[in-house]
Amino acid sequence: GLFHDGEPVLTSWQMATARLSIAWLALCPLLIGHLGLFRKHWLPLLGTGVLGNGLPALLFATAQSRIDSALSGMLNGLTPLMTLLIGVTLFRTRVRGIHAIGILLGLVGAVGLIAYSRTDGMPSWSAYAIMPILGAVCYGFSGNIVKRYLYGLPPKAISALALTWVGPISIGLALTSGLPETLRTDPHAWSALGYVALLAVMSSALALVLWNVLLQRTSALRASSVTYLMPVVAIGWGLLDGERIGIEQLGMIALVLVGVYVVSLPDRI
Repeated sequence: GLFHDGEPVLTSWQMATARLSIAWLALCPLLIGHLGLFRKHWLPLLGTGVLGNGLPALLFATAQSRIDSALSGMLNGLTPLMTLLIGVTLFRTRVRGIHAIGILLGLVGAVGLIAYSRTDGMPSWSAYAIMPILGAVCYGFSGNIVKRYLYGLPPKAISALALTWVGPISIGLALTSGLPETLRTDPHAWSALGYVALLAVMSSALALVLWNVLLQRTSALRASSVTYLMPVVAIGWGLLDGERIGIEQLGMIALVLVGVYVVSLPDRI
């Protein structure tokens, strides 16, 4: 979405606003029958809409223009830790020691997967690495907000109503960002927008609904721990694409799965 053969196509602002606009349009049909919930729950919906969708989309898109995807993915793995810290300090969430152990195990495994997936060592850091960290903080706030204040609402309604806070604004921002001119003048722009649309529908709209379903069935901390599975899934796609996997990566995958399992243990006892 951002580059074609190393050459910039869409700006991070264009990508973020287009992603949010398309995701909201994809979920608009779900608003039917649920608009009445907007007035009663507008404040927490605003919180999760901005912190769970609006700001992270811009932060990660901007970061991706300057840092490696590997580093961005690794820093996104801080989401469960941020969810834990924010839940304990601001939402009075009760956490057992075993939760912290599971979170740390998953974090070590996720970091290890990124480290062993590169042949030139760990990804290089820059000031832009702060943005995915802030994005993880936003996700931590959003998860706790949904769990505390929107627990009784249908997951589809939460997703569509939350994006209603940022979707219409994003359409206006996308149109004034130079996106129409880029689509008219850059031969690769439509292809890039197609990838952004795929990202919006799958990773924003559909994933947001599934995320809210998960939040209703378990704790915010346990739900956020699925973030650790992202490097595992990425490696799986790599295998399908002909990439090789080493014994070190298998060990780190096992560590990630153990961490996610440990986080869920209190719910099983």
